[in-house]
Amino acid sequence: MVKRQTVWLSAMMVFSLMLIGYYTLGTAPTTPGGNTVSTNGGTSPTTVSTNSGGTNPSGTKVTTTTSGSSMTSGKSPTVPVSSSSASDWFVSMQMNLENSQSKLIQTLQSTIGDPRASNTVVSQAYSELNAIQSQQLAEGKVHEQLLGAGYPDSVVIYNPHGRIHVYVQASKLTPLQAVSIINTVSQTTGVQSNLITVTAHA
Repeated sequence: MVKRQTVWLSAMMVFSLMLIGYYTLGTAPTTPGGNTVSTNGGTSPTTVSTNSGGTNPSGTKVTTTTSGSSMTSGKSPTVPVSSSSASDWFVSMQMNLENSQSKLIQTLQSTIGDPRASNTVVSQAYSELNAIQSQQLAEGKVHEQLLGAGYPDSVVIYNPHGRIHVYVQASKLTPLQAVSIINTVSQTTGVQSNLITVTAHA
C-alpha cells in the first residue's frame, strides 16, 4: 500500500513539475521585439555575444538571442513597454504557476497527514513542501526587486532540472540589463547565474 502511494505521489509531483516547467524547456514565447538572454547560450539563428559590458563580475559571458530584432547596447536602460495584452499574459502565467504550486502543496499536505504513509514518505513530502515554500518566497522577492528596477511585471519559474526562467515585461533587454537581472535572481534564490535564463516579453 505504501509502495502504491509512493508511486502515486511521485506521479503527481512529476505532473505538476512538468506543468511548471512547460514554459522553460525551450518554449519561450516568440513575440515581436522580444528576446531571450541566458548565460549558457541561445539556440535561435541570430545570436549576439558580448564581451565588453556584457559580463558579470564573475566573468560569465552573456549570450543574447534575439527574435527578429536588432540588439542594442545603449548606455541608458531600455524603458519597459507596458500594454494590456502583455499585462494579461503575465497575469495568466502567474495564475497558472500559482495553481500548479497550490495543487502540489495540497498533495504533499495530504501525504503528510496520511496516517498510513511511512516515515520515509512523510519526510520526503516535508522536504518538498519546504522547498516549494522557499521558492515562493524567493519568487516574491525577485518580483519586488524587478518592480523596483522599473519592470512593470515579471514571472519567475523554477525548472524541474534546477534552472530558473525569468520573464520580464520589456520590449527588449540590453546585455547590461540582462546581467543585472541574472545577478539579482542569483543572489535572491541562491541559484548559479549560468542556470538562469531571462526573457523579455512585451
